Formats: sequence, structure tokens, C-alpha cells
Amino acid sequence: MNRRKLILVLTGLFIAVNCFLVYLDDDENVQRLSYIDEWSVIGTKDMYETIETAGVLASAATKNVYFDEEKGSFLEFQIKDGAKINIGDPLFTYEPRNYYDTKAQLESEVSKLNGQIAAIEEAIANISAFQAPPSDLEAQFEGENAQFDLTHEPVEVEYMKEAYIAEKEKELAQKQAELESIQAQLSDLESTGDTITVESPYQGQVTNLSESLNNPVVTIRDQQLQATGRLTENERMKVEPEMPVEVDIQKNDSVLQGTLSSIDDMPETVNIHTTSMYPFEVKFEENSDMEGLLPGYHADLKITTNASPDATVVQGNQLLDKNVWKMTSEGFLQKQKVETGIHMDNFYEIKQGANPGEWAAQDDWDQFRDGAVFITGLNVKDIQWKRIGKYDNVSWKRYFITGLLAR
Repeated sequence: MNRRKLILVLTGLFIAVNCFLVYLDDDENVQRLSYIDEWSVIGTKDMYETIETAGVLASAATKNVYFDEEKGSFLEFQIKDGAKINIGDPLFTYEPRNYYDTKAQLESEVSKLNGQIAAIEEAIANISAFQAPPSDLEAQFEGENAQFDLTHEPVEVEYMKEAYIAEKEKELAQKQAELESIQAQLSDLESTGDTITVESPYQGQVTNLSESLNNPVVTIRDQQLQATGRLTENERMKVEPEMPVEVDIQKNDSVLQGTLSSIDDMPETVNIHTTSMYPFEVKFEENSDMEGLLPGYHADLKITTNASPDATVVQGNQLLDKNVWKMTSEGFLQKQKVETGIHMDNFYEIKQGANPGEWAAQDDWDQFRDGAVFITGLNVKDIQWKRIGKYDNVSWKRYFITGLLAR
């Protein structure tokens, strides 16, 4: 037997003996290898849970203007039906029955509005001065006109403060417009004594003039739009006010951002034989471009019920029964139990148990063993064949044999 044949026989015998020892190793004393064909790095991704539903654009509000016949005799309208008006535009004129009674009534309304404005300004000042502590907060802010629950984390408290202040500033602007309208009437009365012009405290479009003088004598539709829709019972349980909403207008390329402003607790109808549907409204962000949009336009709505920005994620083929097979830098497989969160498309949020940048094996779960040494396939495409010559000083035989013995 020559030298070459002897080496082949010994090699075959070595392999056979090792295979036989592995076969007899019921207690797994012999270290096994796990071959990993596919793997990838654990990354990050913005994760969301959403509800998709249909909606329609509608006017955010309808405002009414009334005329008290006891104040005097109606003279004429100063506007036309369908006209677009601004705050301060004249609506109608009337002749007061009694100068002094009308003046006293207008002065009383001015005093009442001044008190309401002062209360709103105080509420805004108090909540603006409120500082959220650095830890979780359980407290209540109580103003003259409102009670504000602050049982939230500090970041949420700041967001709620901003929303509360914005709402109060909007209410303040409306009260100031009403005050200016009453003051203008009082000024008319004092200057002419016999004619008063009622100015509009609202901006929008006139949708109805009551020629019969039945109240309301003027109806003004707010030009600010909102989206409305309905939710099923299951969807109603998942949503809360102030959740973000994406509104995609069906007939053009407009995509508007807003929040849930109101959600009814009562369904439209209560019947054991019909599905309960809960109406909701969406207010748009103040800088939304509403150009060319009209009430009645239909839209597709996407409500974000849960969000996890920049979350640690794995793909579906990296997750098995809430476990991830990590590939450690030492060359071992580690079976790691993980806590999952949002599932979106083929990605799963990992709340605990894995970090971005770690490597995870995919798919071939059956031959994976916790703590086993792993080997991966050689991707010849990654070898820079044109540059192999730079390794001429390397002892290829020594490293080849070392690699065989290591495995």
C-alpha cells in the first residue's frame, strides 16, 4: 500500500469512527455542528398597528345667528344666501324698540363676555405655567372652567398641555369675536340711536337666510373641514381620542394628517339584529392644505392605534415560538426567548431579548442546538479573486489543516 492510499484509508476510518461515536452519543457528549444556510442582522423599523376604514369630508361646524324680536323691528339682510363672509361683516340691521333697554342689554352681554374671556385667559396661563415632573405623573389640574387629568408620562403630559392650550386659544378667539360684534352694535346704537347693524362673529359660508325671520335667521357653515366615519364594535374598543389619522382623498392625490377629535359612545342604532356602528370625527392639522376640497368628498382613513418608532425588529423566518437563534461572535448558537410586540407585514417588534446589530439564523430550525458551534456556507461571490495574489506569503496548507482540525 503506497502512501496515498494509506492517507485515504486513514481519513475514511477517521470519518467513520466519528460518525459511529455521534450515533452512539445519546447524552450528546460529542459536540455537534449546526450548519446555517441563511442569516441576517437584527435591525430597526418604525412599527404601527392601524385600522383602515372609509370616511367623508364634512364641515367642521355650523354656526347660527339669532334675532330677538323683543329687541326691535327687523329691517333687512346685508348679505345674500351662499355668500362667503369673514368675522365683522354685516349680517342684518334692525331698529331697537327702546334705546335704554337695548343699551342695557348690550352692556350686560359685553360684561358677560368679558368675564368669560378673563376665565379662559386664566385657564391658559395656569396650564402654561404647569411643569410636568421628570417621573410618571398622577395629578389633576382644575381650572375655573375645566378639569384636566394628568395621569400620564411626562412626554404625554406636554403633548396634552399643547392640545389643551390650542383648544382654549381657539375658544378665546371666538369669544373675542362675539365681544367685538356686541361692541359694534352698542357703538351703532350710541351713534345713531335708531339703527343697529349685527356683524358676523363667525367666518364661513352662508347656507341659509330665514326670510320668515324664524330663528336662526342666519346659518353659517364653517369652511374648516373635518372627516367623519363609522367604526364597528371591535374597532371602537381599540381607538381613543387624539389618535393619529391619515386621510387619503379618493378622487385626487391629497393626503391629510389629523387626529380623532370625537368618538361616540353610543351607536347610531341599538338593535339586536343589526351591527352597531359608532360615529367619529377627525380634525385636521392647522397647516393642512384644504385647497380644492369640498364637503362630500370621500376618503380612505387609516387610524394609528399603536406605534413604536425605531423598534427592534426581526423577520418572520427569524422567529420560532417566541425564540430567536442568535449567532454569537464566539461562533456559537444561542436560543434566546424574546418578548414580541407589534406585528406588521413580515416583521415582528422585539421588546426584550434581542438588540439591533446582532445576527440571527433563519429557517432551518430542526438541526439548531442551543450552545452548538455553527458553520456557514461560503459565498464565492464575496471572494475577491483578482486580489488573491496578495496572499502569496500565506501558508495555505497550514491554515487548511488547522481549519479541518478545528471542526
